[in-house]
Amino acid sequence: MNTRIDYLYRDAANYKLYGHVVIPGEITEKQIQKIMKFCLPFDGETRQFIPELIGFPVLKFDLPSDDDHPCCEISPKCFSPTEEKPTIKLSAKRLVMKFHAASQTSEMQFYREWVFTGFDPLNPPKCVDEIEPEYEWEYYE
Repeated sequence: MNTRIDYLYRDAANYKLYGHVVIPGEITEKQIQKIMKFCLPFDGETRQFIPELIGFPVLKFDLPSDDDHPCCEISPKCFSPTEEKPTIKLSAKRLVMKFHAASQTSEMQFYREWVFTGFDPLNPPKCVDEIEPEYEWEYYE
């Protein structure tokens, strides 16, 4: 049994593209939760990640627009057992490690700041004290 992982690209105008990968073997609930922890919060249990940092195919429209960004959506419901053949050579353990490594990149740090603080590159916050206290900082672990 292998694991299918579906993910979604949604641009700022809400146009969508769907993608998936199949990894060899089964992934555990604990591994899925770790992956979710390394992604950016989005809506409910849905999280965001940058596929190219993991080695997943990048989803993008043929014609670039101002609505484009690099993030795709993923949730625990996107992981399912399958008989399909693997499309990438990443074990579940290695996949968790890739998500962890991606969470430490400057690209993800930029989007993390943007999500938590309403980051505006033309007007960045002066210091961390300006950030609202209700933001969930456990994603920085």
